[in-house]
Amino acid sequence: PAPMKGENLYNVLYGTTFKFDRSKVPAEIDALTAKVKEEYAAGKNEGKKHRILITGCPNSGVRDKIIKTVEELGADVVAFDCCNGTREKVEPVDENMPIYDALAKKYLNINCSVMSPNNSRMQYIDEMIDEYQVDGVIEIILQACHTYNIESHYVKQTVTNKGKSYLMIETDYSQADKGQILTRLEAFLETLEK
Repeated sequence: PAPMKGENLYNVLYGTTFKFDRSKVPAEIDALTAKVKEEYAAGKNEGKKHRILITGCPNSGVRDKIIKTVEELGADVVAFDCCNGTREKVEPVDENMPIYDALAKKYLNINCSVMSPNNSRMQYIDEMIDEYQVDGVIEIILQACHTYNIESHYVKQTVTNKGKSYLMIETDYSQADKGQILTRLEAFLETLEK
């Protein structure tokens, strides 16, 4: 079972971007991690559920209508491969290089869809599916982010080649498609039952 809800995990990840004193963030994350581990060891969890990886565009504006809904429908969001997730943290800055070269290397190697070819993103998703024992992948595409829309073909191929279920949701920040997304998420989660 997941040790915490994906919505809460996302709130922590997203919330750290608003901390002005960056030196306090590691201690806060360590304290939260210790608390979650302690509660998990004491048996505080919601039991085994289907495990979902969220990939694609930044999802802060669609958090309620996708991530929260997935969890209300009975699955766990266990990992994020999004612009506001772990993507830019995969490769550390090489401290043995001149600073400008090291920063350029790190930022040019972020597996963002604007980088082409972007094989490292497919490799990272493949690894995350195994590491987080993912049952299905939901890709969020914001309507104005065409590079992710184009790349979704390769993401789907990567996910289905591993025998996992895949759903791509193209949306925007409005609530107009909330009902349609609910129906699609219900159908997607039903496919995981088979």
